[in-house]
Amino acid sequence: MLEKVNPKKKLGQNFLINKFTINKISEIINISEDDLILEVGPGQGALTEDIIKKTKNYIGVEKDSNLCNILKSSYGDKITIRNEDILETNFKNIYKKKYRIIGNIPYNISTKLLLKCIENKEDITNIHFMMQKEFVDRIVSEHGNKSYGRLTVLIQLFFIVEKYIDIDPKDFYPPPKIHSSFMSLTPRKKILLAKDEIEDFLVFSKSIFSTRRKKIKNCINIRSINLYDNMDKRAEELTIIEMIKLFRDIRNDGEFI
Repeated sequence: MLEKVNPKKKLGQNFLINKFTINKISEIINISEDDLILEVGPGQGALTEDIIKKTKNYIGVEKDSNLCNILKSSYGDKITIRNEDILETNFKNIYKKKYRIIGNIPYNISTKLLLKCIENKEDITNIHFMMQKEFVDRIVSEHGNKSYGRLTVLIQLFFIVEKYIDIDPKDFYPPPKIHSSFMSLTPRKKILLAKDEIEDFLVFSKSIFSTRRKKIKNCINIRSINLYDNMDKRAEELTIIEMIKLFRDIRNDGEFI
């Protein structure tokens, strides 16, 4: 762990300080010497210290210039630190081979960062993120649950998701007002949609989740409602496979999009 610094609220900084939790996360990540690592927001280096003991292939992206300087002075040529906003970082310029992403992610960039990961999934081996518990619960949710929504479908369409542990606010400095969770996302080798279906399916899913209390037949404007299965259900009641089937049936009949 590095020297104690004052967290910047505007950057959503809450530094993980509980050694037990840090060690647990390190066990879950299970770094090997051949791994290429991108750490998002290394902060005070809670995870960095363990990562660079196991692999020499490390790049950190840290928006706080003060923390960048501290990390560089502490670890020297053992690490590469880029003083950048991760949302503006070109992922194609990180490594020439597939790499792993690790990070403690502020809530205000969570969705945007995951969308960026989807765009670059072919270059990624897997992702381990610490995020707000409520946000993670939405991502790993199953159909039929209140937390199951369009974000769930979007992420699970492209990734295999797994939640590992919840993390108490007191494990951070300063303690946030929310609980966190640690999860992984592994890019699917084959997604259920063809490339030319993805854009239209995203529009379709946005439509049927637009009003959660409404049945699907009341969320989309098509003529032959009675021809299709599950139209009397709400979007959150459908599995992703059922959702894709309904989308294809409607699309193939030229009824939607």
